[in-house]
Amino acid sequence: MASVQEMIIGHSDVLIDLYKEKFSQRSAAQEFEKRTGISFSHNSVRAAWIEMGLYQPVTKPTVEQDSEDTELPIEKLIELRIEATRRKIAKGKRHHKTINMSSEPFGIFLLGDPHVDNEGCDWALLHEHVQTVQQYEGVYASCVGDIQDHWIGRLGRLYANSSVTAADGWRLSKWLFNSLDWLAIVGGNHDSWSHAAGMDPYSILTELCGVLCYAPDELKIRFIFPDEDGLEDIYWILRHDFPGRSFYHPTHGPHKKGMLDGRVHLLTGGHIHSWGELKTEHNYGRVCTAIRVRGYKRNDTYAREKGFEEQQHGAACLIVIDPKAKDPARIQIYWDIKRGCEMLKALRAT
Repeated sequence: MASVQEMIIGHSDVLIDLYKEKFSQRSAAQEFEKRTGISFSHNSVRAAWIEMGLYQPVTKPTVEQDSEDTELPIEKLIELRIEATRRKIAKGKRHHKTINMSSEPFGIFLLGDPHVDNEGCDWALLHEHVQTVQQYEGVYASCVGDIQDHWIGRLGRLYANSSVTAADGWRLSKWLFNSLDWLAIVGGNHDSWSHAAGMDPYSILTELCGVLCYAPDELKIRFIFPDEDGLEDIYWILRHDFPGRSFYHPTHGPHKKGMLDGRVHLLTGGHIHSWGELKTEHNYGRVCTAIRVRGYKRNDTYAREKGFEEQQHGAACLIVIDPKAKDPARIQIYWDIKRGCEMLKALRAT
């Protein structure tokens, strides 16, 4: 068999033609023998093509690059994260509301936990309160949450004791939301159990019913009085609950928040099914009122199981605010809803 060099010298034209005709190395060896009558192995063909500069050997496997880059450039990725953070911060502003109010006296009917679909909801009292408030001008409503039970998990067994269907629970909630002029509603822990991924049904229902402000957990509201120069704004925090418990007074949580906040005048909560009011003066003469409303639930099996005494009063209260009055008379609390409405009516008549 001739050497590679001899084949290159004697038959370079054949080797070039075979390469240009795109023969594989093995088939080129066979074709070379047909054309020249000389036996030439495929390895020799490969060596000859390399020697002649026709073929560049591949030393390791390679992969073709994708025609398009599937990853965002890092600068663009950072830009998008900055925008996501901006949206997150902006979304948090729904918890901070400024409400323009007339400077004449007004009332806030503060409902404790309604639990409208619970067998123990005192519907006679709730219905009476709603009908009473509807008769007076300048009374707005607010609620500390736990509109319904929404039992989940192991608590779902309690549905067996209920004569109220889930559909009727929503109908009762809608009736309540449509029956009053609502300033603000926050959700409670029970209400959060109704949430689905990406959807809060109370956000939809309160919007449909014209509730002015809603948040699933907390609202920080600032009342301003643009029709009267020089009136101090009133700051109100509405939550289902405030962290902090005390054996001595149910308003310990909101009262503590009032001490630490530095400017809030009114704090309202519920959740623990007990009621109370604490008004005191903090630094620099700021008078702060902390309230916890009991709610409408009666004969609470959980309270009995844990040994909690069931209170008989404080389901709701009427907060009467006179923007022009001097502290401590600017915010007054009435646990008798009818009497509070009459006091508001008298104040608005002067």
